[in-house]
Amino acid sequence: MTLRDNWSRVLTAAVAIVGTAAFVAVGSEQGATAAAGAGQAAASGAARSVMDGVYTAEQAKRGRGPYEKRCVLCHLDRGQGHEAMPEIVGQSLEREGDPEAPPVAGEVFQKKWGGRNAWDLFSTMASTMPVGSPRSLAQQEYADVLAYIFELNKFPAGGQDLTSSRDQLEPIAIGRAPGN
Repeated sequence: MTLRDNWSRVLTAAVAIVGTAAFVAVGSEQGATAAAGAGQAAASGAARSVMDGVYTAEQAKRGRGPYEKRCVLCHLDRGQGHEAMPEIVGQSLEREGDPEAPPVAGEVFQKKWGGRNAWDLFSTMASTMPVGSPRSLAQQEYADVLAYIFELNKFPAGGQDLTSSRDQLEPIAIGRAPGN
């Protein structure tokens, strides 16, 4: 039996214990709902989703400034990014910014990052962006830009700012729930 199998069995047992405790503590109907929610969170590896309102509107507003200063040349004003352009001999197709910058908003972004967590995106941003000068923003500025990216993707705002803490960001799943 592998370590992963052991971990899976421990996690399943923990979810069953939490679910049973919730069932006993709040009654059969509410406890069953709590147990189902605990099971879904454990199965997805995330306790929350961006659909739960994980940033504030004020934070997204703060993130817009650094985005417009450092990100917009490549990822463009609505986060749509640039596609790679073919090179045509004798003709300049130069544009501002990176000739191939992936979208940070919209369907392509959500397909790429859906199912991953906010820490994955935050750490990728901080370690690679902006092109040519990664890690040039303060950690909280990267968190604010992340909030702005969530706003561009129409994920709802909530009542608490994102931080740059791995412990806070890792449990947040990126993506929309089915039907949203």
